[in-house]
Amino acid sequence: MPIKFGIVGPISKDYIILPTGVKSERYGAVAYSASAMAKLLEGTSDQVICLSHLAAGDREAVAALLDHPNIDLSGLGEVSNGTTEIELTYINEKERLSRQIKVMLPLTLAEMDLLAGCEAVLLMPLNESDIPLECVQKLRNLSRGLLFLDVHGLVTGVNEKGERFRKTWLNAQEWLREIDILKMNENETSWVAGHPLKEFEEFVQFATDIVVLGLEACWITFGDQSSLISWRRENRIYWARVPVVTNIGQVLETTGCGDSSSAGFIYNYIKSYHHPISSVIMGNTMGSLKATSQETNAFPPRPEIRGVISSHYKEYLHNLLDDFLTSNQLIIHEIEGGQNSENIMYRSDGWNSIGSDHARNRGSQGAAT
Repeated sequence: MPIKFGIVGPISKDYIILPTGVKSERYGAVAYSASAMAKLLEGTSDQVICLSHLAAGDREAVAALLDHPNIDLSGLGEVSNGTTEIELTYINEKERLSRQIKVMLPLTLAEMDLLAGCEAVLLMPLNESDIPLECVQKLRNLSRGLLFLDVHGLVTGVNEKGERFRKTWLNAQEWLREIDILKMNENETSWVAGHPLKEFEEFVQFATDIVVLGLEACWITFGDQSSLISWRRENRIYWARVPVVTNIGQVLETTGCGDSSSAGFIYNYIKSYHHPISSVIMGNTMGSLKATSQETNAFPPRPEIRGVISSHYKEYLHNLLDDFLTSNQLIIHEIEGGQNSENIMYRSDGWNSIGSDHARNRGSQGAAT
């Protein structure tokens, strides 16, 4: 039976200025995720539905960009001034300044019905107003599908000048009750935690604490260095560090790398019956491939993507197999105490643990180790 994925959030119109002064304009955000997912779904009857708001003048161009047999565009709603617009000025290859010109009008409760049959849904807000919490709550009640949240937009504010800045995730408890997988980068993690995290061990503690709360997995990315994944299998909590793909081509632009990696992760997570490490590997690979192109939809075919994984992760996968066979815990580490560990998340207004029993009775779908 065909699998249906959902991707929810803005399709932004990005105005990009590179360090060389070269300027370009393209559609991004959810457009990157949908393009990456579509490439992975080619040759199947699986579908990915995009749920977003666009201005009427942008819909035709976006529809042409995302014209693909595996993409369902029925969720693209035309709304007055509906397209998110962002100016991205790169300081260097990795660092950039961001200014938001327009913010997408929020999605509505009625639009969530389009996602009722999805096996998994990517929630990709760029601002806290893009996807209202009540929409996520309705989606949870509508479907037993897996909900993946990229927290970026929920810890990002916009001032009167349009400048984007980091902010505290004020209603984190309510969101965490509804989602299954949480993704963030190393800088965003400190804002989610409510205090600076510096040492890798602090990130491990935080990621495992998130899973103790009842989520299936927590994924923290460290740019071109590595990824940290923590996950649950039944009543046991594990974590692992996963390297990134390097030396596959010149890094041309990092816009869209995070969006592409999220699509790769959730695709593999569903196809691999919730295997966390292979899903991070796919996510890291899709993000790295995006960095080698300045186009929104320039991803290679799935066999080539698999070839990149086989080539660049060969030693890591061999070590992972040895780890499994010998139980040495050189790659996969188990947290002693499992769900009995205490949550140390902090917030300025006082953080109360929502408890590890908040899981939505989705069954014992814990990922294999």
